[in-house]
Amino acid sequence: MIYILTALVALAGSCVQSSSGFGYAIICMAIWPMFMPFYTASILEAIAAFFMVIYIAVKLWKFIDWKLLLPPVIMATVTSLLGVNTLMALDEAVLSKIMGTVLLVLAVYFIFFSSKVHLKAGLVSGLAAGAVSGFCGGLFNIGGPPMVAYFLSVTDDKEKYNATLQMFFTINTVSVFLIHVFQGHVSGAMLPLVGAALAGTAVGTAVGMFLFRRLTMTGIKKGGIYFYDVCRKLSPFILNLFAETIGRLHIV
Repeated sequence: MIYILTALVALAGSCVQSSSGFGYAIICMAIWPMFMPFYTASILEAIAAFFMVIYIAVKLWKFIDWKLLLPPVIMATVTSLLGVNTLMALDEAVLSKIMGTVLLVLAVYFIFFSSKVHLKAGLVSGLAAGAVSGFCGGLFNIGGPPMVAYFLSVTDDKEKYNATLQMFFTINTVSVFLIHVFQGHVSGAMLPLVGAALAGTAVGTAVGMFLFRRLTMTGIKKGGIYFYDVCRKLSPFILNLFAETIGRLHIV
């Protein structure tokens, strides 16, 4: 049951991300910690997400804007270490509350302010977005929203936006995962979960890339706002439903 749920959540998250550029970590990290330890979910997301984002980045390689990418990705690599260390130091209950607060703030931003805030591509804005993204990526593996907000604001081409964003995720995910490996957080006991997550991710990515080819940049932006609005409205219902249904399935 646990492996089926893991695969289904990964399928939904990868379908959303590969079609819009983001959403995998938000969906997985909102649901997986309900039936596995928070830090296990975070490490699992880093492993499974890597294969998805590198696939998308390779498919869209020629559209990557390396000049736009480098400042945030360098800063994110530095701050992700701080995020991972914070993850392992805090209690799971505290982490869940912090993540809930972060998701609420993000929902409010994307619904009410994203259309009014227009960032300009530059060293300072790139470094700032990368710093926040790296820390959140190390802490929750939810480093996407700051970079989504940044890249959506400074790019108008959907291929350039998605390709640059996914390459950012590729580099940042590798750095976060390697930090976990070198600090001894990864074990062979996770392999069945990794297999389930990768299976769901493979199917979801294929479906999402099919949808991406049919979306416009305007559609992606509107879809992002709609996605965060739905998450905001349904999160209490989803949390209660899953807590009642699979509350006894915790992995030790």
